[in-house]
Amino acid sequence: MPTRTNLFDLISARSAWLGQRQAVLGQNVAHADTPGYLPRDLEPFTLEGAGATGAPLLPSRTATGHLAPPPVAVAAYRDRVDEEVTVKPSGNGVDLPDQLRRMTTTELDHQMATGLYRRYVGMLRTAIGVPQA
Repeated sequence: MPTRTNLFDLISARSAWLGQRQAVLGQNVAHADTPGYLPRDLEPFTLEGAGATGAPLLPSRTATGHLAPPPVAVAAYRDRVDEEVTVKPSGNGVDLPDQLRRMTTTELDHQMATGLYRRYVGMLRTAIGVPQA
């Protein structure tokens, strides 16, 4: 029987990846003047890495009367040294404008994931008849 992927699981996995990426990018910025430091980034987020199977996105039902999403196991995502690095004479490869651009993109992606989560919760509340807050 194929496993089903819950939308909550995907959003949570994406948010966890974005949080870890923001931490890695923050370390890059902190080491902008460290001789010999090469910037790092995470492996790109994929649905396969998040446990997606291509099955329909349906809530998990534990009983006919109620819904409960399964617990999310947040995996540690692998980081890697950036391949596209221009190394300065000090051996440092951090390009601050590029790192700040990546941090901004990551923040915007996190805001989008949070917005999707809120809207999905709102749809579930409407479906079960709970008034919107």
